[in-house]
Amino acid sequence: METLAAFHPTKPSFAVLGKPIAHSLSPIFQKAAFEKLSIDSEYLRLEVSEEELEQAVEILVKKGFLGWNCTSPLKKKMMELCNQLDHSAIALGSVNTVKRREKVLLGFNTDGCGWVNDIKKNFSIDFHKLSITILGTGGAGEAIAKQSAKEGAQKLILINRTYGNALNLANVLESQYNTKVQVLALMEANVKKAIEQSELLVQALPFQHFNSLGFHWENILRPGILLYDLLYFPNPTPLESIAKKSGCKALNGLGMLIEQGALSFSIWTGLPAPIEIMKKSVASYEA
Repeated sequence: METLAAFHPTKPSFAVLGKPIAHSLSPIFQKAAFEKLSIDSEYLRLEVSEEELEQAVEILVKKGFLGWNCTSPLKKKMMELCNQLDHSAIALGSVNTVKRREKVLLGFNTDGCGWVNDIKKNFSIDFHKLSITILGTGGAGEAIAKQSAKEGAQKLILINRTYGNALNLANVLESQYNTKVQVLALMEANVKKAIEQSELLVQALPFQHFNSLGFHWENILRPGILLYDLLYFPNPTPLESIAKKSGCKALNGLGMLIEQGALSFSIWTGLPAPIEIMKKSVASYEA
């Protein structure tokens, strides 16, 4: 918060908010995009907790920031602070991208479309024939589940640490979309059972929660299943490496991060994002 209070913009400015936020790659690829299109702008990392968010937004508006991104767990509260919501934010129930127009805050969610863009570029899949297991239904997992249903997925299997939260999400999905939804408790045997019924596994648990599972993934993953690990650090992620050794096609979340950032860039500027330049700017993280 002190960093934000002390910052005095001298050019059009944007930011990514979160806590922790020092690891974020967003400034690297967003700055590369601005530079490629000769847009003289600044993009900052700002460490902001959920409790500080409302005050931080007031300062951002006061200092003339034109837009910002936010990470979990700020996305639902950010939605409450916006004056107008794009259909993407309404559909996914959270905001990860804000565009300021005078004192009006327009809220968007680029997570779902960013994930779909990346997965369609890398996996040859038809969502209408797809059964998907989603491990973790917090902020990112909820967005993936809703986007999958919106894309017409045949069946979703939701597995979460808090069974009731996944059940509530399942009820929303079944009432709004023509998608079958099954909810399972977070147990190794249930994950193995779900994978046997799915073509795609999406790992959407935060780093600390995933690491605490202690599952024997080499015994859980079956050859041929597609794996999308929303984590992207270290690169490749441990689960991604195990999956590839097990005969699976696997991706981590770096592609989604860049795709959703490209959509944010276009929302702010009205211009097509130079996505290949954005990817090259973080190429060292793909080693």
